[in-house]
Amino acid sequence: MFKSLLIVAVAAFGLSACQSTGSIDTGIRNSLPQVCSAGETAYAVLQPFIVADKLKPKTAAAAQAAYQSLQALCANKDTATLASTLVAASSAYLTISLAVREAQKVGG
Repeated sequence: MFKSLLIVAVAAFGLSACQSTGSIDTGIRNSLPQVCSAGETAYAVLQPFIVADKLKPKTAAAAQAAYQSLQALCANKDTATLASTLVAASSAYLTISLAVREAQKVGG
């Protein structure tokens, strides 16, 4: 889900030695719609499990917090930077991925 985002973000980070931070931030801002869409989709997959209390409370809370962090980033696209995008996207990816794995175990 977010794997492609992380690849893009890491590639952008690698390019930082070759380009100015401003152009990298612009590139990140241009890719945010895909990142935000992937986050919405991943979180939507978890919703039935969260609503049905099928996830551990700590897992559900962590997934919700990561999603809210990503939502805040997506709502403020004009101020997104490489650093803020990497933090929010990687946190959301890792946390939601773990929650999806837990949901898969519960769901069979």
